[in-house]
Amino acid sequence: MVALYLIRHGQASFGADDYDRLSAPGIAQGRVVGQQLAARLGAADIIALSGSLNRHRDTAAACLEAMGRGGTAVAVDTNLNEYDPADLVARHRPDLADAAALRAELSSAPDPRRAYQALFAEAVTRWMAGDHDADYTESWPVFRDRVLAGLARAAQAGGRTGAAVLVFTSGGPIMVAVQAVLGLDAAAARQVHWGLVNGGVTKLLVPTRAVDRVGPGWSLSSLNEQAGLEGPDGLLTYR
Repeated sequence: MVALYLIRHGQASFGADDYDRLSAPGIAQGRVVGQQLAARLGAADIIALSGSLNRHRDTAAACLEAMGRGGTAVAVDTNLNEYDPADLVARHRPDLADAAALRAELSSAPDPRRAYQALFAEAVTRWMAGDHDADYTESWPVFRDRVLAGLARAAQAGGRTGAAVLVFTSGGPIMVAVQAVLGLDAAAARQVHWGLVNGGVTKLLVPTRAVDRVGPGWSLSSLNEQAGLEGPDGLLTYR
């Protein structure tokens, strides 16, 4: 049996010119995840993989350092990358394709974060519906299939070595994984997506006979674990 630990990256820099950079809470979240995994896994062999985004790799570094595994090599797989949120918003609202226009729209709202989430939910719903696939740089079916391929490769790596596999990724790929394993429809999958916290851990169990393809035999052991993130330190974040 292969254990895959899907770890959502720590909080990035929402509203900054460079979103793909961990905030101070994001770094702390990565460390908390590492402390929790160290207690769970002890000296067990591990394999670490991540997407190629800075927030993936920096979360991996903070986590592995806190685990006492700072020298662990992290294999990068672009199939574990997030979709492009700017493209989704631009296709849904062409008037907000320019970053300055989007910032102006959000700054006029009483709660910019809540306003962005509402806009973004509409954009993701349109993307996943399948009625406008040709509009997107990466359609929903293409995104889903490349994530599933990345997850299968992660499972295969664990199957070859018997090691636990830590996968540092984003909310979108975790949504894809949970949808595929549980057979969720698009609306239910989005509800999973919106509830994922920064630094949350989702654990999948994969029989070694089923590592080649996400599907029958794969099971969801835990979803969106938040141990250590809840409390007065303000480490429980969603965006």
